[in-house]
Order: sequence, then C-alpha cells, then structure tokens
Amino acid sequence: MADLTDLQKLIDTEAQALGVPGAAVGVLNDGRRHVLTTGVTSVDAPAPVTGDTLFQIGSTTKTVTATLIMHLVEQGEIRLDGRVRDYLRGFRLSDEAAADAVTVEHLLTHTGGFLGDIDDGETWDTGALGASIQGYGTLPQLFPPGAVASYSNAGFRLLGRIAEVVTGLPYEEAARKHVLEPIGMADSFYFPWEAATRPHAVGHVVREDGAHVSHTWGLFREGMAEGGLLSSVADQLRYAAFHLSGESEGTAPLGADTRALMQRDRVAVGVPWRAIGLPWLIEERAGVRLVTHGGNVGNLQLSSFVMAPEHGFAVTALTNAAPGRRLLDLVTAWCLEHLLGAVSSTQAPVLSGETVAEEYAGTYDAGQWLVHVTLDGSELVATPELRPDLVLAGVEGLPVMRLSFSGDFLVPTADPSRPVGRFLRDEKGRIAFLHLGGRAAVLTPR
Repeated sequence: MADLTDLQKLIDTEAQALGVPGAAVGVLNDGRRHVLTTGVTSVDAPAPVTGDTLFQIGSTTKTVTATLIMHLVEQGEIRLDGRVRDYLRGFRLSDEAAADAVTVEHLLTHTGGFLGDIDDGETWDTGALGASIQGYGTLPQLFPPGAVASYSNAGFRLLGRIAEVVTGLPYEEAARKHVLEPIGMADSFYFPWEAATRPHAVGHVVREDGAHVSHTWGLFREGMAEGGLLSSVADQLRYAAFHLSGESEGTAPLGADTRALMQRDRVAVGVPWRAIGLPWLIEERAGVRLVTHGGNVGNLQLSSFVMAPEHGFAVTALTNAAPGRRLLDLVTAWCLEHLLGAVSSTQAPVLSGETVAEEYAGTYDAGQWLVHVTLDGSELVATPELRPDLVLAGVEGLPVMRLSFSGDFLVPTADPSRPVGRFLRDEKGRIAFLHLGGRAAVLTPR
C-alpha cells in the first residue's frame, strides 16, 4: 500500500492554499480504514477537525434515503415499479398523465421529469415533508417520466415522504431505525440540535481576505431526505464498508443482491456521469468502475464519496468551504492513482475551436437559479445567478464557467478532461435545455 504520508501532505498543503479551513478524509483499502484530517471546524471558534467531527454531507444523504427505500422493497412494502400514487393518495403534478405514471424507480434514477430544485419552507415541524409535497401540483413538467435524467432533489423529497407513509414514522426516525443504527453509524444525525452538543464543522465563505463563517444552517426539515444528514468521516467509512461488503453491526439493512442492484447502471446519462444506478452515480476512470455520490450544502460544506466495488476500495472527503470542491477532486485523483494504479489519460479531448452558434446564447432557468450563456469566440461563458432571496438567505453563489465543445459535449475550457454538460433540443430541433452538471435548465423566451 502506498504511504499515506504523501496524501496527508497533499491535504494539508492544498487546504491551506485553497483557503479551506478544515477537512476530513477517509480511505478504505485492503480491508483497512484510514482517517486523515486537517485544519479547524470554524475560524471563529477553532477546534481541530478529527475523525469524529460532524460535517453536513449534503446529497450523499440521497443514498441513505435510497437504502431505506430498498430495505422496504426487500420487505415487500414498496415496489420499484410501484406508482407514487400507490403510496401517496391524491398525489398531484402539473401534468396529470405524469402524476399517474411516475414510479419509485423514476424517483431513484432522477427521471421523474418534473422540476428538480425547489424551495424549502422555514420550519422543523414533523409535518413539513408532507406539507411540501402538497405543492407539487405547481411544478413544471419538463419531460415525460423516464425520458431524461435530470438531477432531482424534489424526487428524493417524495421518496422521503413515501418512507414516512409506509413505515408510519417520520423520515429521520425511519432512516435511523432501518439504516443508520443497524450499520452502526452512531455519529450520524439529521437535526442541528443534535450536532450542537457534538464536535461539528460550520460552513464558510472564502473571500480575498480569507475564510469567514456563514451564519446559516442551509437546510430545513423538508430537505432532510435529499441532503440533510450530518456524519463523521469515521461513520462514512462504516457506510462504505456496508455498501461494499455488507459489514454491519446489527441486522444488515440490505442483502448482497440488493446492494449490487443499487450499484448497477439503470439509466445511461453520458455526462457528467456514465450512468445512474439506484441512485448511485456511475463513472469510469482509467478502466476502474466507480460508484459515487457527493454533496453540497449551500456551497458552504462540500463532500465526496467514491467506491470502487471490484477493488473493495472507498475514499470519502468532507470539507467546510466552497473551494473544498477542488480539494475533493485532488484527494480522489491521488487515491485512484496511488492506491489503485488508475492514472487518467493526460490527452485532453479535442476542442472544436469553431465559433459557437448564436442559438446557444440565452438564459436558462433551473428553478432556484438562472444560467446566462453568452458567446466569446469558440467559448461559451455560463454565468449562474442565484435568486435574490437565496442570496439573502446566505447561499453562496456558483462560479462563472468558460465552456467549449468537444464533439456534442461541453467541457471546461481550462480542464477539458471531463465533460460536464450538453444542449438538448426539442422535437423541432431547436435548443430547449442546457443539461449542465446533471441538471436540465429550460431556455427562457428571448
């Protein structure tokens, strides 16, 4: 096994260079678990990050919700091909045919077709999730169910509600009873008051003068099933060991066949992932199949979770500032190269170099933000704009992206090794959507 001293040096050096106050990294390799940490939980009240420090893991929570749903599938309480209306009577979407057709599997694979990024309320009441679902009748239906994969927080909110109705428990209690406790994840929680009495990281914004604490939690009760879990890197390694080998302190939530089923391709995507499983995001790098997810809470706490099932390998990283995105990529790349010998090709895809067409320019609506696309020679400049109310709520904005074409796919001009998006056309051949980062944003009328 490679000496992880070099990985520790990378984490220390890059976190400092990027302005990330704190990070925790966990590696599972050759049956051994390793925890590496750097920095502090908060620049205002600095305490060292440890293997037990809680971070908000964001959307990796979706895999916990899916594990709960698949547990209920194994128990015969839910069917993958069961319609949402089989479990939620009176469920409505703006498109009646879609509401009648959408299934549990559509939700798990992000193919429900309705707008995926929706607002939270501002309550921690037990009934918040059910109340949120009542508003789905106003969500735009972008595609028929099953037609296109577009990353959907709204779909996982629905899955959380289905779990509540089927189990008779609030989502968080059902997840703890059927997933977290059996695996042995005793340091994973959903509520801010649970974190308040334990070592935990807080989110930061990074400016020219350094990192500053952002005084916001980032989520309310409606968002728990799609992104609300707090977890330590030690617990994330327990979670990886379960999904890789079935290791569990209690009765395992899932059998081996179901775990394998969750990790198989269900929907081909192309970019930025090869495929979506149930609901793992499937990639391949240098011939190694990766089963992944990650999370981002308000661009304040970012995490990654990567497994290579055929190698019994996993790496997870947790950070407390937006530049942590770069640190996550560096840690994953180092581990794949030095621990699995998976070195990605240094040959970048061929860029078209042609002047981009005017038809791509415009404003694309993703629900909670707009993406303004302008032309600059052979490049597209994509400028995300958060809604003003989200800015006021403390959500950190997204960076401007300079994009080029490599074939039909969009790639970052500065780093064209991994495609990030594409344009989708309507039945008349006109540009209709910008599919970027797995999400479809609608071209607004000019």
